[in-house]
Amino acid sequence: MIKSNKFRSIVCVMFVITIMLTFTVIADAANEPRYRNTETGNKVVIIDNADLLTDEEERKLTEDMSPLTVYGNVAFWTTEEEAYDEIDQARLKRKELFGYESGCIFVINMNIRKLTIQSYGTINESINDSMARSITDNVSKYATKKDYYTCSKKAFSQIMTVCERGHISEPLKISGYVVISLMLGLIIAISIAFSKKNNPLLESYLLQNDMPYQAEGGLNSPVTTYFINSKTDYRPPASTSSDSGSSCSSCSSCSSCGGGGCGSGGSSSF
Repeated sequence: MIKSNKFRSIVCVMFVITIMLTFTVIADAANEPRYRNTETGNKVVIIDNADLLTDEEERKLTEDMSPLTVYGNVAFWTTEEEAYDEIDQARLKRKELFGYESGCIFVINMNIRKLTIQSYGTINESINDSMARSITDNVSKYATKKDYYTCSKKAFSQIMTVCERGHISEPLKISGYVVISLMLGLIIAISIAFSKKNNPLLESYLLQNDMPYQAEGGLNSPVTTYFINSKTDYRPPASTSSDSGSSCSSCSSCSSCGGGGCGSGGSSSF
C-alpha cells in the first residue's frame, strides 16, 4: 500500500512537470520569429494571443512586416490583458522580445480597445510619439470594422513609409493646427478690438471716464501706473532624460523618455 501511494505521488509530480514543460514549449514557440533578415539579423515576430488573424493572414502579415527588418526587429502582438498604460505595456513586450536592439511593436489590445505603436533605436528616429499617434489614428477605422489584418498591414506599411523618409496623411494633426490658428486669430482680433489706438469709441469712452482724475494736470498729463504687490514666479524647466541605459526611473512615464532607454510610443482607441 505504501509503495502504491509513492508510485501515485511520483506519477502526479511527473504529470505536473510535463504540463509545465508543455506550456513553456508553447510559449517559446509563440515567440519564435516568423522571418529573419539574413543581412541585418533582425526578425519578425507575430504573437496573436487574442486570435484575431487566421493562419493565412498571419502568413501574409509576415510578408508585409519583413521589409522593416532593414531598420530593426518588428513585432505584432494581440492581447486581452488589462493595462494601466498601454504604451508602457507595449514597451515591456518589445523589450522582452528584442531587449535593447532596434525594434518596433504594433499592439492590438482588445481589453482596453487600444492600438499602440512603440519603437526604440533606429526605428525610433523616424517613429516618434507624434508619428506613432498619427499612424494609429489612420488605421483605427479598420479595427473598428474588425478588419484586423488590414489594420495591421496599413500600420506597418505607414511605418515603413516614414522610415524611408516618405510622408503619410495626418488629418488629426492638421485639424489641430487649424484650431490653434483660429484661436490665435481670435485672440489677435479681440486685442485689436480693445486697443485704444485702433478703437476710437473705446478711446472716447476712456477719455470721458478719465476726465475727473486728470482735471488738475490736463488731458495731456502723463498718467502714472502703479504695480502693487507684483511678483514673478520662476518655474524651472522639466528635466528630460537622454540616457541610453536601461533605467527609466527618471521619468513619470517611460513613453516620455524620447530616444533614451524607453523609446517612443503612441496609441489610439477603436
